[in-house]
Amino acid sequence: MMIRRSGVKNMKLIRFPRFRHLKTQLLIQNALSISLIIGLTAIITYTIAIQIQVKEAIRYNTIMVTQISKSVDSLVESFNRVMDGVSFNNDIQSLLKTQYETIQQEYLLNKSLSSKVTDETIMFNEVDLINLYDTERIRVNLRRSVNHSNFGFFNTMHSKKYDPNGKVTWEVEQSVITANRAIYDIQSDKMNVIGYLTMSMDPTYLQERIQKFDPTEERHIIILDKYNNVVLSNTGDKELKAITTWISSSNQNYVKSNPIIEVPNSGKLIMNHYLSDLTGWKIISLISLHEISEGPVLIGKTVFLIGIIAILVGIFVIWVSTNYIVKPINQLSAVMDEVERDNFNLQVQIDRIDELGRVGESFNRMMRKINTLVLDIYQKELSEKDAQLRALRAQINPHFLYNTLDTINWMAQYGDAEKVNKITTALSRLLKTSITNNREFIRLEEEMNYIDDYMAIQSIRFQDKIHYSVHIDSEAKQFVVPKLILQPIVENAMIHGIEKKIGNGYIFINGTIKNNKLHIQVIDNGAGVDESTVTALLEGKYEKNIETKGTGSGILNVQNRIRLLYGEDNGLKIESNRNVGTLFELILPLQREEE
Repeated sequence: MMIRRSGVKNMKLIRFPRFRHLKTQLLIQNALSISLIIGLTAIITYTIAIQIQVKEAIRYNTIMVTQISKSVDSLVESFNRVMDGVSFNNDIQSLLKTQYETIQQEYLLNKSLSSKVTDETIMFNEVDLINLYDTERIRVNLRRSVNHSNFGFFNTMHSKKYDPNGKVTWEVEQSVITANRAIYDIQSDKMNVIGYLTMSMDPTYLQERIQKFDPTEERHIIILDKYNNVVLSNTGDKELKAITTWISSSNQNYVKSNPIIEVPNSGKLIMNHYLSDLTGWKIISLISLHEISEGPVLIGKTVFLIGIIAILVGIFVIWVSTNYIVKPINQLSAVMDEVERDNFNLQVQIDRIDELGRVGESFNRMMRKINTLVLDIYQKELSEKDAQLRALRAQINPHFLYNTLDTINWMAQYGDAEKVNKITTALSRLLKTSITNNREFIRLEEEMNYIDDYMAIQSIRFQDKIHYSVHIDSEAKQFVVPKLILQPIVENAMIHGIEKKIGNGYIFINGTIKNNKLHIQVIDNGAGVDESTVTALLEGKYEKNIETKGTGSGILNVQNRIRLLYGEDNGLKIESNRNVGTLFELILPLQREEE
């Protein structure tokens, strides 16, 4: 059974929200259904399309970077052959080994070297700068391009950048692509180094090789040397800096298993790369995932637009088809709204013979029956409420009379005739006023006269042990309260508070107006009661024991009278602490005496 209840609760959580109009509910529910179907279709279509597009882009990107790499390697191999031609040329080797003593001899040798180097490289347009060194200084410095840049850093020979095994090494020095090689004496068995050769490649030829395969700007091609210096790139400076920074700081081997990377400030990119064995260059191809997804996004937008049109058409069709059904329901709803405002004399007019027509007829018959029942019940409730109030008042008067006569009996036993006379006089005045005043409500000032007579009796009984004071605001005295509403409270303070206290007892009565309510407080410094007794007094569950006087019915009667007369927002509050005292507070609406 517990599981079944839990299931019902869960089902309630996923129900459609309630609407005031059936037509609105039908329109929204159908629109949501169509939107859900179109939305799922768009999401699924976009997901499948983007996956296919990404796979195709990765495959094509792999092919392109391989072709570009092979083209670059082909250019490098041609460049290496030119360097071989210069390095192994017998005349150049002989001139490098020739000793000179004068500047003129050096000049003539260098001129001959320049001529031989030019003959070896003249057919290869990709060569730009040519620097030939002996083991100590530069011997040949040739430049083909018209470039005003300062390449003075090539005038100094740095032997450490040359491979000791004679292998061609590629570097980028101050944005210049250079190939470096040590020249060995091929005519000697010792293969001693007799010079060094540095040649630069014109980057425009390398750029042409790249653009030949992919002339668009969607693909970013970056070539890095083994130190991650940029050899060549067709991307902007900002994107290039972000990508090279990411590559330099990444410890992974360029993500072989997952080619999709995310670079700060550049977003997600598809990256394929190729590592050249000839140069040690990394040839990297990058495509923005955002550019690839433009096609699937367009498909998704198209599906979404079709869905919007379908929703609008569906809403129109549903609106037309449901209007005939909803119209009589709206008529019935309007009549029911009037019924909620206690107007039971209306009849709904539905001129139909279908189910809705029968509902209208049944509603009209029900309203006629309700009118009859409401009138009967209203009269019955008035009679019952009046009987309840009269019964409560009847309970209060005998209760008060019993306690007062008990006090007179106690004083008579001591033979104090004067005090008995005073008590009897006060009691007769109370009874006379109670009998002659048949009003249900009296002014607070009159109610306090009852309390003064009652406290006069108690003061005689307890002699100097009781101290009684009253402070009622002048404005509060003019408002009316139920007759004999305070006497049971003061009596309770005496029985449960003052009588149990050792020493003097004090009772204070304050009357004020706060928050548009009449607040009357009865405070005593008696023995007090615990929280359970307070609850029992208010709920009518107080049980009398041998040591306790009174049944506690007076407090419950006061509470019930207030609730019957004024409702649940008004009533009696009790706060009490053991050996400290008790505070009774009546909260009543502001009501003036009818003139």
